[in-house]
Amino acid sequence: MLGHEADGMRVAVAGGSIGGLAAATALRSVGCAVEVYERTPHQMTSRGAGIVVQPALTALLSKVGAPPLPTTSCAHRNYLSPNGGGLSPMPQRFTSWEAIYRTLLAALPGESYHLGVEVGGSEHDGAVGPVSVRLRDGRRADADLLVCADGWRSAARARLLPDVAPRYAGYIAWRGTLAEVDAPGDLVRFFDDRFTFSDARSGGHALCYLIPGDGARTAAGHRRLNWVWYAHVPQGPELDRILTDRSGERRTGSVSPGLLAEDVTEELRRVATRELYPTFAELIAATPEPFVQVILDLAVPRMRFGRACLVGDAAFIVRPHTAGATAKAAEDALALARAAQAWRTGALDSELARWEADQLTAGRAMVHYGVALGQRFTAAR
Repeated sequence: MLGHEADGMRVAVAGGSIGGLAAATALRSVGCAVEVYERTPHQMTSRGAGIVVQPALTALLSKVGAPPLPTTSCAHRNYLSPNGGGLSPMPQRFTSWEAIYRTLLAALPGESYHLGVEVGGSEHDGAVGPVSVRLRDGRRADADLLVCADGWRSAARARLLPDVAPRYAGYIAWRGTLAEVDAPGDLVRFFDDRFTFSDARSGGHALCYLIPGDGARTAAGHRRLNWVWYAHVPQGPELDRILTDRSGERRTGSVSPGLLAEDVTEELRRVATRELYPTFAELIAATPEPFVQVILDLAVPRMRFGRACLVGDAAFIVRPHTAGATAKAAEDALALARAAQAWRTGALDSELARWEADQLTAGRAMVHYGVALGQRFTAAR
């Protein structure tokens, strides 16, 4: 159906990250004419996001005719305590934020992806019928559907649901990646071909697996070791200190690689030596630019406002333990594409209502699942 965009439904997508690209490529695959507006002026990069490959993602990539997704894999899962461990067979595939972004972007015509253009709102939020989308540069874009995929800090959500905001879950994720070429050989051998977990002595746990490296390369020697350590930090002065970067700015959801305050980085490495299995502590010590992410929960009461829809992290923030945030964005997109096929029969609005009901149910279930996993995996000891 990719050749039928000219007479298809017009769609404007606010946000050009994975959620926006997922929606754009899925909708284009059923004949929609799609324009994506991304506020950043350049293509995005990320060094810190390893992602477990889920069926919903592979189904989306297959449907939209995307090129092969670069992935790594393992054959085993390794469970460690600070003093020992155990190995069990469990094949799994991994990828990275960068690899998914590049793969989805390749499935979208370049002229449909507008960098440095921010969506400021629309004239008909909540109404049935076409929308006039306001762009921050003063232009307008007429569309039959506005898809708001502008992430966890969604401006669209703030406008449509001003009383709904993410909630801090009470713990953080220390994160980092280490290029395989820069890692000691014994570290690579220890973590290679395994999805490794380590319980921390005082509660919480760490995990590690290998992901594609720079340029989404997957050959041995070109990958990255990707690790995460979940740790309790109460709201208040301690959290404020961790989130204050080396320039003195207090960040909100994360402190990016290279911006952690030096004393925070030193303390992270010192505490890892006390809390984690020794090889995990060595990995954290060898990582030049660790960073931190605040764990949040969010579930919206609505996803559809006439012909404006919230998708991905703009609608639901699920905890990383679910390995499901990218899969949820893919599911939102695939379901939205199915609903969009009702455009030519005049049944779009009733199909969007059905889409909303189904995706709300799925999103709430995933948020609850993530909360349950968080209580299990991060319980204090």
